[in-house]
Amino acid sequence: MPAILDGYKLQPNEELTLESQNAKDFVKIMMLQEELEREKERLYQALSEQEKKEAFNVLRTQFNIPDFITVREASEILEITPQMVRRYCADGKLRGHQTLQGSGKWRLDTEQFIGKPNWDKFIEKRARIKKQSVNIAENMLDYLDDWN
Repeated sequence: MPAILDGYKLQPNEELTLESQNAKDFVKIMMLQEELEREKERLYQALSEQEKKEAFNVLRTQFNIPDFITVREASEILEITPQMVRRYCADGKLRGHQTLQGSGKWRLDTEQFIGKPNWDKFIEKRARIKKQSVNIAENMLDYLDDWN
């Protein structure tokens, strides 16, 4: 990371207003993050459907992403109400199927949400869940080792 930060130059007026190296590095990271977001969006738009599937499969393994998500998760990713998600499913605008006909419960194909507004937040949430699960499993194993 330091090499990346060293390669990124602030404007002279920005450089002068920041006294500490920590502040300079923080500003550089924030600016790089914006550039990365723009580049991520550009690349996503350029992906073919097959490339999107390939990327999703790698992300699914890395971040413990399920094949299907709930209406609530989809509404958080899309920043719309759960009712709109259900309507989009019924209208065929989103890929999903009802778990019980007429129940309002839907399972939506997760893959279709890659690149949507809050996809990154969903990934972070799944990574936290995975980390918590691993920690619980490790604690249980330690407990069982101590017990024996």
